[in-house]
Amino acid sequence: MAGLDSTPPPHHPSFRFSPTPSISTSTTKENSNPNLPSCFTQSNQIPTLHDPRDAVLAPARSCSSSSLSLVEFEKLCPPNGESKVVIYTTTLRGIRKTFEACNAVRSAIQGYGVLICERDVSMDRGFRDELRELMLMIKPRPCHNGNSSLMIPPRVFIKGRYIGGVEEVMRIAEDGALGGLLAGLPKLRPGHNNVCDGCGGARFLPCFQCNGSCKMVSPMEDEMDQTHNSLERTVVVRCSHCNENGLVLCPICT
Repeated sequence: MAGLDSTPPPHHPSFRFSPTPSISTSTTKENSNPNLPSCFTQSNQIPTLHDPRDAVLAPARSCSSSSLSLVEFEKLCPPNGESKVVIYTTTLRGIRKTFEACNAVRSAIQGYGVLICERDVSMDRGFRDELRELMLMIKPRPCHNGNSSLMIPPRVFIKGRYIGGVEEVMRIAEDGALGGLLAGLPKLRPGHNNVCDGCGGARFLPCFQCNGSCKMVSPMEDEMDQTHNSLERTVVVRCSHCNENGLVLCPICT
């Protein structure tokens, strides 16, 4: 057939671009971009990009590895607090912020399984006066507004050293240094019910003398009458065995 045995037309080059253009690896001064930094022109490899969060997390790692010592804190020992953790707290919910701060500090320390001597300033005026005397002897820190702010619980003491309030204790706990401060303290018995059988963990019981009424009936003798007979009468007096709320400390767990 005509035209079948004819020679094919000459091949013309295609104008399509290659999907993977070749990039020259030579970085001579003639073909280098002057706007690129020197790190691109001096090496054929793209520099490794680091996560910017590493610069933020680096100080946190260094803080967690650092350990604190009790000698760095001010020596201020509550009564009978030489070898224990003493926390002045409140169980009143009137000021929610203070109540939640006490719960946070208590939970942070209980997480290490140590015994805590908690002194509730809302249940006993003696604890409140005790905390006031301690705070009057301390030097106010920059974060405090005088000694009046130091009276706000919680206040933590470890082995006769004043640690601070909720801000200081929680910062130490987040840095991972709280466990070092609690080392060597008596711990709770694992696998046992550590709730007191006497008070159920409330640390207070109604007074055994007045049954929580804060009043007692006391007999008194008057002067003798004309028949030389003494007259007896009874008066109501304040109970001397309990606090202002008619409570006494639990004799089992305190």
